[in-house]
Amino acid sequence: MTSGAPAATGGERDPLDFKAAVDARTAAVERLATAPYAPPWPDGVDPGRSGAGADFAIVALRVSPDFYEDEDGDLHAAVTDEYETELWGVVLALDTRWGTHLTVGLEEYGDRHLAGEPVPPFYAALFDLGYFGDLQTWRVGGRLVAVGVGQMDAEEPLVLFAAVSGAPGT
Repeated sequence: MTSGAPAATGGERDPLDFKAAVDARTAAVERLATAPYAPPWPDGVDPGRSGAGADFAIVALRVSPDFYEDEDGDLHAAVTDEYETELWGVVLALDTRWGTHLTVGLEEYGDRHLAGEPVPPFYAALFDLGYFGDLQTWRVGGRLVAVGVGQMDAEEPLVLFAAVSGAPGT
């Protein structure tokens, strides 16, 4: 499933389309910051790439096509650049609303998860969805609000996602 502007194919993205996409994703994150943890989420584009627990929600906001046919990796590189650029557009917009973000690395929890050791449910859900990269986070109304880009494996789609958790220790 795809959402938003078409995936990059080496051309430049129209600045107005980019601004509209960033504005839409930013508004989605703002809504998620105060929304119930349980689905349905009005801004979610792929329930299979989203997840929830008693005190958290992880919502796919944009999903690229898969990369099974991308033998030379050019499309993957272009789409990764596009998604990362959009992510940082959202981060900068949220920084103006909520203050400077904090980057949270997931390496320690990710290593523990891959080794079969227990990790808090919020992080386990992120990893089960393939979201191992850094999170850009803010504290909003007692919740951790985060955005990131993840991918289950090299052939699977890239996902721009938002997450919110009220769990202690997140």
